Amino acid sequence: MAGTLRDRFLLSALSPLNILLQITGVFVNQNSETRWRQRFYRFWTFFLLILAVQSNIYIFVRRSFMMEQIFTYQQINVDRFIHFLVNALIRLSWAVSETIVHLILVFKMWPSVILYLETLETVDFNFGRPNLSPTKRYSLFGLIYVLLTVALNWILSIYWDLNHPVRLVYWLDVLQNSIRILSNHCFTVFPVWIFIICSQLHIFYTRKLIANSKLLNFVVRNATVPISQTDVAQRTFSNLRSLKQLYLAADLLHRQFSTILMVNCFLAFITMLTSSYYVIEFSQLGYVVIVCWEASHVVDSFVRFWLICHTSDRIRESTTECISVLRSLRDTRNAEKLSECNKITSYIIEISQMSKNLERHSLKGVLSVSKRLIIPTLEIIFTYLLIIYQFKSAGNK
Repeated sequence: MAGTLRDRFLLSALSPLNILLQITGVFVNQNSETRWRQRFYRFWTFFLLILAVQSNIYIFVRRSFMMEQIFTYQQINVDRFIHFLVNALIRLSWAVSETIVHLILVFKMWPSVILYLETLETVDFNFGRPNLSPTKRYSLFGLIYVLLTVALNWILSIYWDLNHPVRLVYWLDVLQNSIRILSNHCFTVFPVWIFIICSQLHIFYTRKLIANSKLLNFVVRNATVPISQTDVAQRTFSNLRSLKQLYLAADLLHRQFSTILMVNCFLAFITMLTSSYYVIEFSQLGYVVIVCWEASHVVDSFVRFWLICHTSDRIRESTTECISVLRSLRDTRNAEKLSECNKITSYIIEISQMSKNLERHSLKGVLSVSKRLIIPTLEIIFTYLLIIYQFKSAGNK
């Protein structure tokens, strides 16, 4: 498919997820020929932004009103009051975090993606503008994942509301709750899959660079006829320049997605902690539906957190492998080509320093994204749960 990397990525590699992004007002089609369509896209984007914010406010106030009625007709209980405060805090944190993510999606996400694609434009041209179909399947996975999580949460939420002990569910409540579920679960998970697809594009080019370097290395080592050392040197320097450009793109990708991934990791941690607590609590009371609902939140948060860490590790592993292949290619140079070897070594040292910076990369200088972070995070969650139940056991004695 001919065209710039930007057009091929946004219209092909990002498909079919870009259809859902357009429906939810996140992805604005800049290639619209008519002006009225561009205006309609802008209007739809801001309309859904306002709709999502007001639904979070409505549900927060409505749930608080329902809990207030429970306290009015029942005896005040400290445990119930604590549960009310925890639920209010969770809903408030979700509303604030979702609004931050939605604002970043609308105003910052796509300029960042475009800048990332422009950084990779030279690499894409050097590889002859290849077909991006290997990255397209991640867009399909993202679409299926979003639709499944939204549908599951919507069904369980409606079922719980209709069977709530204090039934204050009217058609407006159902509508607002549906909007809230759609916005919370779509707009928080969209950046994760956009980050994954952009990262897979980086890995795709890095793997092609590794394959080209290995092929060049094999030809040089096993050639039966003399090979032009000038051609080998030119191809080696071309690979080094492409690798340097890939490092710059990876660093740009992490910096541009730093805030939105930080919010996602925070939400994943809070959700795993609180939902794990509710799974234990409601399983003792026999509420099967609410246990399944909270368990789905735990699984969704863990998968989202694992995807972020796994994708970052894949970028680091692929670029590190590419450096080792290029070092092996440098070692095939003849001794009389000392100046070229020194230039290649200098290039590799510069890129290796960039690799160390990428290894030390963290989200806002706080959170280092790696799968090594998963086990300590789970240990912290289990420790908090253990402390909570120790306090509860001490209070019941």
